[in-house]
Amino acid sequence: MKEKIFLAFIGIILSFTGIRAQSSADLYSKDIKAKNLKEHVYILASDSCAGRDVGTLGIKIARDYIVSQWEENAVLQSYFENTWFQAFPLLTIEERTPHLQSKNTELFSDKDFMYSGIFDSFNKELPLVFAGYGREEDYKNLDVKGKAVLTLHHNLRAAVRNARIAKEYGAELTIVANPKSSNQFESIVLQFEDFSKFKKCRLPNNVAMDSFMVDMPSYRYMTISSKSVKKLTGKNIQHWKNEAIEGNEPIGEIKLSVEPLKVDTIIENNVVAYIPGSNANESIVVGAHYDHLGTVDGKIYNGADDNASGVSALIELSKAFAKAYQDGYKPEKNIIFAAFSAEEGGIWGSKYFADHLENKEQVKLMINIDMIGRADYHHENDPGYFYFIGKHLADSLYTQEKQLSKKYKLTSNYSAITDYSDNKSFSDIGIPSIFFFDGKNHDLHKPTDTANKVNYKRMEKISRMIFETIWRNAAVGKN
Repeated sequence: MKEKIFLAFIGIILSFTGIRAQSSADLYSKDIKAKNLKEHVYILASDSCAGRDVGTLGIKIARDYIVSQWEENAVLQSYFENTWFQAFPLLTIEERTPHLQSKNTELFSDKDFMYSGIFDSFNKELPLVFAGYGREEDYKNLDVKGKAVLTLHHNLRAAVRNARIAKEYGAELTIVANPKSSNQFESIVLQFEDFSKFKKCRLPNNVAMDSFMVDMPSYRYMTISSKSVKKLTGKNIQHWKNEAIEGNEPIGEIKLSVEPLKVDTIIENNVVAYIPGSNANESIVVGAHYDHLGTVDGKIYNGADDNASGVSALIELSKAFAKAYQDGYKPEKNIIFAAFSAEEGGIWGSKYFADHLENKEQVKLMINIDMIGRADYHHENDPGYFYFIGKHLADSLYTQEKQLSKKYKLTSNYSAITDYSDNKSFSDIGIPSIFFFDGKNHDLHKPTDTANKVNYKRMEKISRMIFETIWRNAAVGKN
């Protein structure tokens, strides 16, 4: 009986200790407030930051703002010796606009045609030959060497097959139209228009550059709108659908000009602070990317949700933990706060950081915050809906997050498998990672992703939940 009473007493003590630790986390998480998050988002997503594209004045303004927030607090230390910055070289690669003419008619890129393949110095007039559906048998009696060929295919997404065969027979350019679907071309243009305008990036090493070049075919081809076939040939798509291959007589002439890719080397920066833990050999990384897509065609892509929201949370999380530290609540593990650059171009900033970690095995958890400002378009009526995407996680972390979601009255989805944000740089090298994510909304990667559309009370709740996730896993305690 005495033993039972003693065990019950111990249980009460442990329960009380847990409640006290819990109330301590609650006390400091409440310092994360919607009004402060809103202030950060409005600054980072302002027109003065001009969309925070890599290598621009706008991203420097954002970077300096992050540092100014961290310099206010003596607890936050620069992660690198005497600097907040981790500089890294970055290749920026811009595709040039190709030009296509038929007789006296000009066809426009991404309206009449989409060009793929080699970007080199090319400017030629070429005879145009009809090659049916571009199959091997269609070339039996054709001489297409040094010419352009018009071919048909019922699926423009597979049009590269036509280009590959045409090159084997010596064609300089393959043009592919779809006689079955009159609007497939337009739907593909819509799908890629948000990405085709922006710079592509690579870390400047042979592997990365080689992989970029491998992605590009070694031949020239383009898909063309069904409606634009008449501009190209003088006859509509239905004519060519029913036309037999009659020989080598050209059906017209076209002029194609292509310029080489524009490649520049710039220096970008990750911005990194940390709070030291009592066990210097273990760390948690909390990250959010601060770059976005910049300004294109005079339109600013402000990137409020993507990802001024995540950076704002990162700033407020760092301040809340710094205040707790000053009051004697110190983490066992180092808490590293990292604002990554070059995420939009291919998660290059976080990859550079992860690849240059001296002791990768000491990082016990990575938490990535990328878009927490609004629910996705499937859950607009549930502002608390978010995605919790984990990799290499213990089951206990999922249990923990389910408890926290319930506590903060949030609706969590654990089924998503999207793994293409900065968390991937860490999970790829075996580090357990969590990705807090909105899902896609209607303004993603559009100029309409503005600060007035962010739900700041939602941000407050998710940020507080993330705070408690860090608190528990960094083992914060009173010293």
